Amino acid sequence: MPFASGFASPALGYEDGPLDFNRLLIKNPPATFIMRMDGGDMADRGVPRGSILVVDRSVTPTAGTLAVLAWEGALVCREMTVTDDGRPAFTDGKTRIVPAEGEAEVFGTVKAIVRLL
Repeated sequence: MPFASGFASPALGYEDGPLDFNRLLIKNPPATFIMRMDGGDMADRGVPRGSILVVDRSVTPTAGTLAVLAWEGALVCREMTVTDDGRPAFTDGKTRIVPAEGEAEVFGTVKAIVRLL
């Protein structure tokens, strides 16, 4: 009787085709943008300078998710929180943005982060 030992191949079940990062990372192509993180404001939140952000404009951010905001003439990445009175606020862990009506626009929600080594 043959005896097998060891572990199955890590590739078992993935023989069908090549790895496609577009299929893995992008759920809604017409609403998805790829951006590179220019600043280091979010490094403490796991988004160091140079990271690639997959941003979906069709997804509304919720508390605890990362969002890209159009604020003061620039696009910035911040974590969404909620104030005590229920208004959305955005933070980099050090400072907090509580935009007044029309002061900032949510550009989209970060759905994936690619960190290059």
